Amino acid sequence: MKKHLMIMITSWLIGLTGFATNSVKDFLLPLPQTIKVEDGAFNGHAGRIELSGDIKDARVLSELKKVRAAFQNIGLNWNITRACANGESPIMKVSIDGDLDLNEQGYQLLIAANQIELVGVDLAGVYNGFQTLKQIIRYSEEAGYLPLVSITDYPDFKNRGFMLDVSRDKVPTLTTLYQIIDHLAEWKMNQLQLYTEHTFAYQKHQKVWQDYSPYTAEDIITINEYCQERFIELVANQNSLGHMERWLEHTDYQHLAELEKVQKDGPHHLQRRTTLNPVDPRSMELVESLYDELLPNFSSKTVNIGGDEPWELGHGRSKEACDEQGKGEVYISYMSELTNYLSSQGYQPQMWADIILNYPKQLHRLPEDLTCLVWGYRSWYPFEKNSRKMHDAGVPFYVCPGTSSWQSFIGRWPNAQANLLKAAKAGKKYEASGYLITDWGDFGHWQPFVISYPAIIYGAGLSWAVEANESLDVNTHLAYSLMKHPNTELAQLIMELGSVYKLYDGDIQKYVNVFYDILRSPDDPLSTPRLEHVNAENTEAVLQKLNMLIEQLERCPAYNKEQQLLIEELQLAAGFARHSALMAKERLLLPDNKMSHASDSVKETMQEDWDALLAQFRRLWMQRNRSGGLQNSLRGFEPIENAYRINN
Repeated sequence: MKKHLMIMITSWLIGLTGFATNSVKDFLLPLPQTIKVEDGAFNGHAGRIELSGDIKDARVLSELKKVRAAFQNIGLNWNITRACANGESPIMKVSIDGDLDLNEQGYQLLIAANQIELVGVDLAGVYNGFQTLKQIIRYSEEAGYLPLVSITDYPDFKNRGFMLDVSRDKVPTLTTLYQIIDHLAEWKMNQLQLYTEHTFAYQKHQKVWQDYSPYTAEDIITINEYCQERFIELVANQNSLGHMERWLEHTDYQHLAELEKVQKDGPHHLQRRTTLNPVDPRSMELVESLYDELLPNFSSKTVNIGGDEPWELGHGRSKEACDEQGKGEVYISYMSELTNYLSSQGYQPQMWADIILNYPKQLHRLPEDLTCLVWGYRSWYPFEKNSRKMHDAGVPFYVCPGTSSWQSFIGRWPNAQANLLKAAKAGKKYEASGYLITDWGDFGHWQPFVISYPAIIYGAGLSWAVEANESLDVNTHLAYSLMKHPNTELAQLIMELGSVYKLYDGDIQKYVNVFYDILRSPDDPLSTPRLEHVNAENTEAVLQKLNMLIEQLERCPAYNKEQQLLIEELQLAAGFARHSALMAKERLLLPDNKMSHASDSVKETMQEDWDALLAQFRRLWMQRNRSGGLQNSLRGFEPIENAYRINN
């Protein structure tokens, strides 16, 4: 009785501070396929939880204990049993029924007046049902009662994944990864990929990874185990053709590069070595040896072999072969050979689809067990057209939208929202086997991870049930599903920061990297196509908005240490964006727009602000990430430092 009274008092206090919510649905992420909420409240007290004897998986029992602990938080103290005594009716029943007319991983959950029943179509279904039940219990802690609900639920996409870039340049600590994995599990995501170029500690290639704090084989085994316990498949992801610059910058590997010589003053894609030579057998020997060492550390038989953006292909050592056979033929032959090698060992490879989509008539030639990953990150990306190509060719595929956080500092939420929804609708329509949310760190990984959470939350909802979650209240779920203590003010600030970029240009189809572009090229003319929309009026509007949000962040309450860290990370992100706008304001006053031509007093003022930002950047980097990669990330700021240099 005292416990229930405490819940009611807590609920009343939360209402006074603005954290109250009117519906249990506000706590359910993803929203289920169907849910009915009845009048009344659960009134059962004494009893036991009966876990069917058919369920032997230790992970289910472990999760059930977490559910029981959650019940204890609302004053319901129940023991777990395999079988109740004759004549005894359990207060809660957990079982599996493979004959349920539901997709795999589905479940039914009933909370009646005096009994709770959870039936999964399989083990994953039971686990997913537990996640929903824990969210309902969390709602009851605030509402003061456990609502009566009837839920029938199942996923639209069998594979619901999240891919995190751990190669440019942040390698998260295991503690950070575990926090992310816990959120993914609760939100019913069931795959995780860690994108790797050079951040796995290959035994014979220390020169490549020694400065980047890579994951070791033991790290991967440990992460894999943590994922398995939460019904998440850890999928290996090692690029194999392009994006190999961290290898090819070393002389020991340059004989394998597509470019024998780089053109420092030539076209952008020929200024450095990023792509292996696909017609040199030694390239395949290297890549196969990497997979031989990497893959045994994963329990999954799925592996992402990359293959995206081989910028230099056909411009160097493979030019003759590409001219004779065609660039598409050279590419397909290389990726098919690698796929067949892995398939012969029992693996199911995945490959980014950007190159093969340029040769749609060749789709039928791909190995049967290769899954194509159809990716695109702008709001206008044609998921409909490209998903139809895959479907009509009979090629297994995922749709892969993005969080739109990279090269942004503060995010691009409207772009992400449209991108995620288009991918989900097209993927469901054309029977994609998976939905993979990607989160990249191009050019220094300067954005904090919190910026990506609105997209992850929305994507998690869509990947489970597209129609039910199309209008998902992401703001509310940032406050209630992400944070252990609800913080609506902080959630609102995350969302508002993610829309500031639109003040520069409302056309979200074009100008999406504006803050990065201004800072990274401080001496380029603002008349370039990527910056021609920047003017005094919209720059002033951006500054006013960012100053207001920074002031609100300074006043924003933090209810625990994690929220305080989130606020500091957002202050840094907003500070970077504001510095970019300040630079734009100064450059607009200069005839040539070159920051290096500003007065010494302006440079000194800007340098002081910049130094404070970099000090915070270094400090906050170490809160969630390993030290490797920090110096490489900081090198991306060198053009700014050069622009502020005062010539005596």
